[in-house]
Amino acid sequence: MKIRLIYYLLIFCLSLVIGVGCATQETSNPVAPEENSEIALKDHRLTGNETWDPEKTYIVHGTLEIPQDITLNIPPGTTVKFGRDALLTVRGILKIGTPLDQDRVTQLVHLTSNNVRPTSDDWTGILFDHTHDLESFIRGAVLEHATIALDIKTTSPTVAECTLRQNETAITLDGSDALIQHNDILDNHIGIRTIGRQTRPKIEKNNITKNETGIFCENVQSIIRNNNLNANIFALRLNVKFDLVVTNNWWGNSDTDKIANVIVDAADPVLNIKQIGTVYYEPFANTRIADAGFPYPTLLIDLEE
Repeated sequence: MKIRLIYYLLIFCLSLVIGVGCATQETSNPVAPEENSEIALKDHRLTGNETWDPEKTYIVHGTLEIPQDITLNIPPGTTVKFGRDALLTVRGILKIGTPLDQDRVTQLVHLTSNNVRPTSDDWTGILFDHTHDLESFIRGAVLEHATIALDIKTTSPTVAECTLRQNETAITLDGSDALIQHNDILDNHIGIRTIGRQTRPKIEKNNITKNETGIFCENVQSIIRNNNLNANIFALRLNVKFDLVVTNNWWGNSDTDKIANVIVDAADPVLNIKQIGTVYYEPFANTRIADAGFPYPTLLIDLEE
């Protein structure tokens, strides 16, 4: 009897030990630490195609380079902050925001300064460095506080449904056939600068407003039409000896004298130190072009909250 009792007691004690041991093992599992929400890149050169995570904030210092035959995809919802004088150089393919074959933009990409008190030239900008590709695009993005936000040389990306603000120059088109369409380009020193004569960039249905100079034109082959060009100090400044034809734009009013006052061409010898051509701006829109500019203003409100 005593032997049987001792036997039962041993079994009971053993079961308690096993139970406690199991319970301890279950509660002692370590909790995986949360992944860092920021990714810092300093003088980084891509070695393969990359798609960034929209849940993270990317902070670029120095130069970020996309080599030839490499693609960087920055999807909607991504924030990229650039340190002082940081530069994104594109020699491959850059895809920012919502693909062109999708119906509408639902989230923005934010490309901005990493400075807590940003100015209009905090970071250098995005340089398309003679890539000659036709696949790059920027759609549904806010670009701000750069020296030249988009410096596009001899390539022709589409820039659509974006806001470019508070830059020294928003867009420079040098030997480019780029399509610049449905953007808000405001509060820059220069909105768009065109250079070269062998290409025909299309600048259509944009709000180019509240800039010191809306368009600084050295490429008279540029197609500039159906834009709102109001509230700039100078809406358009011609800087070559050839004439320029720009039609069906809204200049802020229908008074030809007032329109002429915001255009710098051969009629303004005091403002010019060299021979330049004449801007022919008629016919012009008599009212603001309603469907020009960035079509998703509520997304900007969401971005700034």
